[in-house]
Amino acid sequence: MEKLKFNILAGLFVLSSISAFAEGHLPANIQTAFQKLYPQATGVEWEQMAGCYVAEFIVGSHEVDVWFNKQAEWVMTETDVESLKKIPNPVAEAFMDSTMAGMRLRDVRIITFPKHPTVIILEVEQYNSDREFQLFYAPDGKLLQSLDVTELGGEIYPELFLNDF
Repeated sequence: MEKLKFNILAGLFVLSSISAFAEGHLPANIQTAFQKLYPQATGVEWEQMAGCYVAEFIVGSHEVDVWFNKQAEWVMTETDVESLKKIPNPVAEAFMDSTMAGMRLRDVRIITFPKHPTVIILEVEQYNSDREFQLFYAPDGKLLQSLDVTELGGEIYPELFLNDF
């Protein structure tokens, strides 16, 4: 029941954030900052989450989410690469040697920041269960953090990494 309540609240939050831009209220400074970073991006959809403006678009076969704070400063980029073959070998090897390797791999994301090291997130779930985990790796294969996100969902947002936003 708690999970259902959370999913309903999360859905309402997403709907309200998307509708904020349905009428074209994206601040010009945010749009300008985005176009400087990704001048070739097309099919961009905007939403507001966790106090940031988020541009979502496709590059090649990868979904990309670019986060900006209210001052139009780039906060982070999340690239969904969906495969262990597209991340640094030390990370893939560390995961394959871990106890989590026996779980179903759901998602692989690379998170980049303007002033902080890159983080690779592997999201896994136990077979025949609702248990989900996010594994945070440094590019050298060091496991930085493991989060049980069973009740929280798998949303990635800046506060997971940085405390200065």
